Amino acid sequence: MDAPATKPRLVPSTRFALSLVMFFGCLFTYMMRTNMSFAVVCMVSENKTDTGAEKVSRCGKEMTPVDANSSSVIGEFDWDKQTTGMVLSSFFYGYIGSQIIGGHLASRYGGKRVVFITVLGSALLTLFNPVAARTSEYALAILRAAIGFLQGATFPAMHTMWSVWGPPLELSVLTGVTYAGAQIGNVIVLPLSGFLCQYGFDGGWPSIFYIIGVAGVLWCGVWWYISSDKPANHPRISQKEKQYIVTAVEASMGKDTGKVPSTPWIKILTSPAVWACWIGHFAGDWGAYTMLVSLPSFLKDVLGLNLSSLGAVASIPYIAYFFAINAGGILADTIRAKGLLSTLNTRRAAMLVALIGQGLFLVASGYCGCGQDVLVIIFITCGMAISGFQYAGFVVNYLEIAPPFSGTVMGTGNTISALAGIISPAVTSYLTPNGTQEEWQVVLWLTAGILATGAILFSIFASGDVQPWAKLTAEEGHEMAPLREGEKIELATA
Repeated sequence: MDAPATKPRLVPSTRFALSLVMFFGCLFTYMMRTNMSFAVVCMVSENKTDTGAEKVSRCGKEMTPVDANSSSVIGEFDWDKQTTGMVLSSFFYGYIGSQIIGGHLASRYGGKRVVFITVLGSALLTLFNPVAARTSEYALAILRAAIGFLQGATFPAMHTMWSVWGPPLELSVLTGVTYAGAQIGNVIVLPLSGFLCQYGFDGGWPSIFYIIGVAGVLWCGVWWYISSDKPANHPRISQKEKQYIVTAVEASMGKDTGKVPSTPWIKILTSPAVWACWIGHFAGDWGAYTMLVSLPSFLKDVLGLNLSSLGAVASIPYIAYFFAINAGGILADTIRAKGLLSTLNTRRAAMLVALIGQGLFLVASGYCGCGQDVLVIIFITCGMAISGFQYAGFVVNYLEIAPPFSGTVMGTGNTISALAGIISPAVTSYLTPNGTQEEWQVVLWLTAGILATGAILFSIFASGDVQPWAKLTAEEGHEMAPLREGEKIELATA
């Protein structure tokens, strides 16, 4: 197998352009996912079942049900908390149902088509959110579940594409750029939704869905033009870059025969390396849901601090997360390229720093007292930022241990980890019946324990090499022997 004489530059390149297009795809996908969480604030009129007494936090701050900035917005729907919860959770019931099939379809029919269909379908359905909401809350819930079902296949399909587009020593950077778009989507949708609620057309809140939906449709046109299932099929890639990518990928996973291998489910389900990724994935998502869902409730219960009233400050943790994901990817690839750490030890270090570090900052936030609002924001920002290093851990490790089946394996991991989004809020509600600081400290210590356990188990069972069952077979039908890591790096950088 001949390696290219020189390594083509990453910037500019076709593979980096693909990562940028995927970045915006993740951005719009997440905006379509989280827009309901922000729009519902101005969709629903205030529930009047309260006694009229203001809730007072431990720090003596009044906890008014509606922020002063949004008091001028009159909700169109008279939904109770159960109905609102049903609408918000319906997305995830659909989302959990398509992860595995998304990776499988991408492996068989190509990631380009799967990503195009799922994002386009999500965008078109997003445009119908206002119509569904004004029809009935059940119609809206069904529509949101359908959007979740489509989006469940998007990320496994993207991961499948990187299994053939990503040279081993650039995977951390390319996947980091790709998935960091999700965090910028969260940054944008918060102020955009607040602005459109008050100044948007068709009553304000519907314009949130219209604008984001149209943006998603337009992105699909760019995606179809820029992307290709494989470098060999891309009409505008240079011959030098094509040869580099194909050679580097084949060096790590075997020669591509053009045949789609059947999924070895028994070997996948009994692989310690796969379970290491799944356990790390679950722990990381448990921490993420605690940071994004439960921690704001802690701040309101204990400190009387409402993140929605902080304006731009509320976006700081997401921005820090974005930079940490990309910095972690660059650092990981640099460490591997210079031979400072092996692939496996790089992934271990990323997970230990990300998850244990996040747990420490979470616990620290639980011991903040009255008047320490700034310190709380610092802890939240540091915790969310350091957790971004996990993208240089289990996220890219899926591509390293099972490249031909990375979408399917990641989709299964996403299905398992989605349970954290269902279980974590329920456990938190059970452990905090009174919302006291001591109750919240138990929640945060529990989360830190899950994060640490996930990082340690990942470090014990993870692998940095393509698993034997994931090696593509050569044309003569014999399984290709796995290369040692040093050989893999030499070919990829020659």
